[in-house]
Amino acid sequence: MAIQTLPEAMTGSEATRARNMRRIGLALFAIPVVAAAFGVFGPRETTGTASGSGYELTVHYPQATRSSIVAPFSFTVTKAGGFGDDPVVVRLDQAFVDRLDFQNWYPVPSAEANDGRQVVYEFDPPVGDSLEVSLDARTGPNQGYSSDDYHLTVLDGDRDAATVTFHTVFWP
Repeated sequence: MAIQTLPEAMTGSEATRARNMRRIGLALFAIPVVAAAFGVFGPRETTGTASGSGYELTVHYPQATRSSIVAPFSFTVTKAGGFGDDPVVVRLDQAFVDRLDFQNWYPVPSAEANDGRQVVYEFDPPVGDSLEVSLDARTGPNQGYSSDDYHLTVLDGDRDAATVTFHTVFWP
């Protein structure tokens, strides 16, 4: 007696169904591949600006980023006539800082405070009309997906002078 090694032949409708299921599976697999090829998952960056009370705030931030990728974040605070002896004080959402593998600010803040929701950074007044600050950071490892609005505010004394609201998507 011979041992049969080939499966039973499919009927026409079974073969059609199997072919269609393979096509659907390949299409579902291709969607994230094509999306990645077009940069949907980042990295992408952009800039936002705001002004008020004599201050101008420009923020360069990651619009979409993935785990362990450099997250370009910098800001410039400009005040016509300079800052005098007053420090430059900014407030940033703690949730944004928590998503990053934080290294350091350049220049380094002279003071820092945290209330659990926001971090307040104080910088020594620069010579001239502008303070340029950049953050050396990467998107934190093992991040899950999130898509949120964050805020960076320059303070004039105890009140908000200018706020840039920015949106960042963190992909795993």
